[in-house]
Formats: sequence, structure tokens, C-alpha cells
Amino acid sequence: MFSSITLNPDSIEEIRPQSSLPWVWVGFFFVAAYIVEETLWVLLELDEAFVNLVLILIAVAGWIYWLFCVSRFHTVLAQMSRNTYPIAPAEAAWKHLIPFYNLVWVFRWPAMMSEYLNRRERVTMVSGNLLGFLLLSSLLFGRFVDSGVGLAGTFIIGMYISSKLSQHIALIGSPQDRLPPPPDPSIFGRPPEGSPASAAAVEESLPAR
Repeated sequence: MFSSITLNPDSIEEIRPQSSLPWVWVGFFFVAAYIVEETLWVLLELDEAFVNLVLILIAVAGWIYWLFCVSRFHTVLAQMSRNTYPIAPAEAAWKHLIPFYNLVWVFRWPAMMSEYLNRRERVTMVSGNLLGFLLLSSLLFGRFVDSGVGLAGTFIIGMYISSKLSQHIALIGSPQDRLPPPPDPSIFGRPPEGSPASAAAVEESLPAR
């Protein structure tokens, strides 16, 4: 759907990043706060204007934390790839704030990340376009239906991304990466005809006189 910048990760010797991945699960505190506020609104019949203000503040705080998570994902990618990853951490976050282009951007950065990780072949990640579709659906649902549910969907996707990055990082520099290739099984077969080893084997197989 959306093409990404062509990467050649095979030429990059990755290193373990110094920065840690974000605590995406913290985002669910904003989701819980949103649900609690909506529940109190119904049960206690609170002032609608006050409740709407609180809900907006919770949604904005949750969205800011999501941008922090996106930025930190890209900080880790930059450090891991020795600063060769095409998207800078600040760029990954602020492009979400560009009207209309942000609807495209939620496809572009997941697509690039998915391509990068899949080409490294340490983990298998779903299509970035699928992640973008889910992020856009959460964004639109939060905007027009319920911000709490929209935030929940966004952070669920963030948990998936964080999990894949964590698995990938854990395999950087693993013993499997340092082992030499396995030997060719053919070297354990019978020696070629005419070789000294073959002649000796024939002599040993003859009956003693």
C-alpha cells in the first residue's frame, strides 16, 4: 500500500541499544482513568462541562505518552542500527501532528519498521500496512466515538511493537550469530574412487590369504 525507503540492513552490524524500550503498559493507566471518569459521570451525574474537560485532558495526556513511545521506539532503532535507520526519533513523533499527512504517516513508519525487522530475520513482524490500518482505526474511533477505546487500541498495538523489538534486541549478538556455518555433510561420505583412502579400504575388505 505505502512504499517505504529501501533499506539494506544486511550491510549493518547491529549493536544492542543503550536506551530501553518504553513502558507501553503505562498507557493503560490513561485508558483506566478515562473509563473511571465516564463511569463516575453516569453514576454521580457530574457536571457535563467539567467531565468533558477532564476527559479531554486524559485523552491528550494519553496521546502525548503515545508519541513518547513512538519516539523511544525510533531511538532504540537508531542506536541498534548505528544511526543508519532512516527515521529520526523526533521526526517519528512530530509528523503525527501534521494535519492530513498524519493519516499517511501512521502507515509509513510501521511499514518501514516491519520491513527492517523482517529483513534481519531475527523475528517475524506482521505487515506494517496492517499495523497502520489498526492505528488509523484506533485514531478515528477515538476521535469520533470513544477516546478511551481508541487509546486502548493504540497501546495494544504499541505492546505488540515493543514485544517484537524486545525479541529482536535479545537476539543481537547471540551465540547463533557467532557460530561458523555447519560443515558440508558430504565430507563424511565415502572417499572418492582412486584416492589412497579408497585403495586402503578396498584392501581391508579383501579376505586374508
